[in-house]
Amino acid sequence: MAVEKMHFMSIVGLVNELDDFVSSNIVPFDIQLVDAYETLDSLKGIQKFSEENKYEKLVERVRKLAQLSGKKFTYDQTKARKVASYEEMEKNIGQIEMQVGELTRQQQILREEQSYKQKLLHQIAPLDDFQVEIDEMFHFKYIKFRYGKMPTASYTKLREYSDNLDVIVYRISQDEDFSYVMYFTPASQELNMDSLFTSLSFERIRISDDIYGKPHEAMEALKKRLSVIEAELNSLEEETLKVTASHLTELEEYYHYLIRLNGVFDVRRYAVHTDKAFYLAGWIPDSQIKRFQANVKITPELSYVIEDEKAVRQKPPTRLSNPKFFQPFETIVKMYGIPAYEEMDPTIFVGITYMFLFGMMFGDVGQGLVIALLGYLLSKRKGIEPAKLLIYFGVMSTIFGLFYGSVFGNEELLRHYLPFIPMIDPMAVKMELLGISVIFGIGLLVVAMLINLFNLWKNRDMGRLLFDKNGITGLIFYLAILYLLLSVAMSRSIPIWYILAFILGPMAILFFSERLIHKINGKHHKQTDEIHMPSGIESFFELVEILLSVFSNTISFVRVGAFALNHVGFFLAFHQLSHMVGGAGSIAVMVFGNILIIVLEGLIVGIQGLRLEYYELFSRFYKGNGKEFKPFRIQD
Repeated sequence: MAVEKMHFMSIVGLVNELDDFVSSNIVPFDIQLVDAYETLDSLKGIQKFSEENKYEKLVERVRKLAQLSGKKFTYDQTKARKVASYEEMEKNIGQIEMQVGELTRQQQILREEQSYKQKLLHQIAPLDDFQVEIDEMFHFKYIKFRYGKMPTASYTKLREYSDNLDVIVYRISQDEDFSYVMYFTPASQELNMDSLFTSLSFERIRISDDIYGKPHEAMEALKKRLSVIEAELNSLEEETLKVTASHLTELEEYYHYLIRLNGVFDVRRYAVHTDKAFYLAGWIPDSQIKRFQANVKITPELSYVIEDEKAVRQKPPTRLSNPKFFQPFETIVKMYGIPAYEEMDPTIFVGITYMFLFGMMFGDVGQGLVIALLGYLLSKRKGIEPAKLLIYFGVMSTIFGLFYGSVFGNEELLRHYLPFIPMIDPMAVKMELLGISVIFGIGLLVVAMLINLFNLWKNRDMGRLLFDKNGITGLIFYLAILYLLLSVAMSRSIPIWYILAFILGPMAILFFSERLIHKINGKHHKQTDEIHMPSGIESFFELVEILLSVFSNTISFVRVGAFALNHVGFFLAFHQLSHMVGGAGSIAVMVFGNILIIVLEGLIVGIQGLRLEYYELFSRFYKGNGKEFKPFRIQD
């Protein structure tokens, strides 16, 4: 339940030793680098690196060669070792590219021809049954012809009056929407006919000069050539694959080493330098310092300084440090927001409370085991880390199911075989269950406010610690209201001093809380800074909102008991249906009912648990405005 302590580290060394230092002392450790330029005041001679990354292009060339063999490399830092100098790698990669270059050039030529031939084939496909040599029609002196397609409806309309026009229209073929036609017209009427056909949505298809003879014969020739091209391409691709495959091991070694070099070089975007020295800065967790110090070899040219986080202007990033058991619950916390560095990490609190909330609302031994098994399969077999939460929820559902005496909705089986376990029937103790839910909620709200007090004390925010609605005043007011309601319910008399001291007094303080907080914290603002102080009306409505939240936040936990009862109610409904159906159908009804309850109600209960965590509890103590710690890593 902690945020790991961070230290700010500044490193200075010779600029020509930057890559070696990064490779030996940054890459093996968890260090979040920051822009060194922003950490320095304006210093003469300091500048950012501007040299081009030569490794990046070489990595891309290796990737392309690997793709030719159908291979995709994935970076593995354990294989990233020096196999050759940059110059040697560039030379060898160039030689491999030359070997495959001619092959790929030939493939490109063939693919261009293939594309062109396919286009020609598409042009004349509708003319397959046209028994005229097409190339001869290009030599007409007094007649012009056009070939294309038009909507069949337009063609039908044209036929109605084409006999009165100086045109001969011949429909060659037809598909679902279009008619492929050829029309002939005197050269003197060319422009008029073209305009007419354009108005009828005629789309001209230009026939290439490379088409000779009858369409069917031309198509057969094209198909034959395309078949030859396909065979030649397959042969060239096989030869290319053979060449690249013979160098695949060498290329993979280059890839891992080049990715490492590229990543190390990329550190320059965080660093600054002078003519001779580099400067790096970043955050290092407390747990990494001893290993780092033991690894770095101090020389007259290399030095570093590790400072406490309070000694620097930058806000430290947040790295959560929780027991392995509770680490899956970090997902829930991060969904709301990363804890600020100075905040208490609520992961363990969320883990414990969320498990209890889910178990109370969804208590069933059989269904709990199904959920736990599903979580195990998704996390172990599929590698879905958040699915581990289902294991926890399933186990808690199973535990509460034992005390509810429910296994797949059957409330007699466990009572018969495990009579020594104290079990309750939720439907028989409805009011008690709802009351326990509210009491449990009150306990959680008080704990949340105590956590907020700890956070405020840790940050020395004494004003809010004393006078905030979630501070000491707010806690006293909340407990006093609860005691007042309990006394009224038990018909006990309430002394007037109690009301004045613990209810009206805190209400008055909360009314002026912002002014008191500002005064206690002693914030000094410049005259140009605007300090918003709430007006009397704003303070009044804020107080009303606090009063309403006292009741609404508390009553909101009634849903825990209500969903427990709802869970039983669902089962009762399906039991009734199964008895009505009878026979084998009753089993099908119960199976379907259990699946529906696991999926639908399980999802709803999970969402309700999140709502209680986020809106009722987190709103009391958690801001979640931190920045996650992201150590430098070399990636593909």
